[in-house]
Amino acid sequence: MSAFKPPYPKRHTKKLNPFQALYYAQKDLLSIWEESAFKFELMSQKIFKKHVFIVNAPDIIRYVMVENKENYERKSKQMIRALEPLLGDGLFISDGKTWASRRRIQTPMFDSQHIKMYSKVMVNTVTEMTNNWGGHKEKNATDTIDVHTEMGKLAAEIIARTLFGEKLGAQNSEKVVSAFADYQSVVKQMAIFSFLGLPDWLPNVNAKVGKARKAAKTIHQTVDAIIAIAEEEGHQGTMVAELINANKSESGTDLMTRKQIRNEIIVLFMAGHETTANVLAWVWYLISQSPDVEKKLHAELSNVLGNRPPEFDDIEKLPYTRAILDETMRLYPPVPVLSRQAQKDDEIRGRKVPAGSLMLIVPWLLHRHKKLWKNPDHFIPERFMPDATKPKKFSYIPFSIGPRVCIAKNFGVTESVLAIAIIAQKFRLTLPPETSVDHECRLTLRPKGKLPMKLEIIKD
Repeated sequence: MSAFKPPYPKRHTKKLNPFQALYYAQKDLLSIWEESAFKFELMSQKIFKKHVFIVNAPDIIRYVMVENKENYERKSKQMIRALEPLLGDGLFISDGKTWASRRRIQTPMFDSQHIKMYSKVMVNTVTEMTNNWGGHKEKNATDTIDVHTEMGKLAAEIIARTLFGEKLGAQNSEKVVSAFADYQSVVKQMAIFSFLGLPDWLPNVNAKVGKARKAAKTIHQTVDAIIAIAEEEGHQGTMVAELINANKSESGTDLMTRKQIRNEIIVLFMAGHETTANVLAWVWYLISQSPDVEKKLHAELSNVLGNRPPEFDDIEKLPYTRAILDETMRLYPPVPVLSRQAQKDDEIRGRKVPAGSLMLIVPWLLHRHKKLWKNPDHFIPERFMPDATKPKKFSYIPFSIGPRVCIAKNFGVTESVLAIAIIAQKFRLTLPPETSVDHECRLTLRPKGKLPMKLEIIKD
């Protein structure tokens, strides 16, 4: 059987003019690209008063993200405006000394020893979910679940337990997942006024009023309440404990205020739930359309695990399960557009890059680049197997790259591989006939609306 080729946005036959680009970008960041964008290595365009560069070649990405990182460390003003009301000065959007200090404090929380400890929470939480699915299935032979919502609840519960040592609970889980979705639905990553050359001090009104403001308030209050509970109970062995303990300077004073700690926890919560939930939802969709892949997955799980659940040490023994995850993130990168801002004048491949220019690294383009990948739009996990030719360095960046690579990368990979293995051991998830699956791209890349799938229990 030939490899599955999931649908993707229509690609334009020619480059859009500035007005067209802004129109499409406000609706969907993946709908602005022409066919030739998947072959180009460096593109540039002046949109009104803003110089925009699209970096789409490994050597240039290395230059921007590593070799000249100081000039391109700062996230774009659009990204900062969009996320600051929710994240404050959190790690995801901070830079300079603030970023360096926060990164230093949090890095030890994600070493292999800690990830192994967190993996027990992951296995227990996924197992609880599959047991609940089994109970529902026994009561309803035609049970259909919304896989995207279920993966959101799962990821939120896992990150809550590792952060706080507390069960988030169905009510809080639904509130937080819904609030993140509401925030994204309002906030636009590509703020039009930044291209019009209006003053930098103008706020992102979208992010500070109405639905977005309510969503941010819900998230802040929920996280504050759980932190308070965790503090009362000692929160030993949790990320909150690690963060609070690491926050003490050599003189015993706090390096961060409690509000700043909350900001960092929300960053971890967002990164630990939103992106993982989206990726896992895409995984089940792709597997459901790829019988050969599903067959190989079940064969690996049977050979390695038998009927027992996976553990942390099993992950390296499940290369095909990991390859499914890697290939899913190639086709559906969690954050499909990475934006940076040039601090000083620069030159790349003979092109002048004025200070203030918007520099875009677009995994959506890079991961489907026709010069870097064979059959780039097809779902082929085998390309990530140990015996396959490795992708060219800096051509595959689902977690970003360089000093600002996602701090929770190994956490997300461990969680996802364990979740795929445990769920696939117990269930087949199938897409009902005539179901249309589309994407939604704002800050992250997620399935649009619901993703209904039928559960089929796998007999021992």
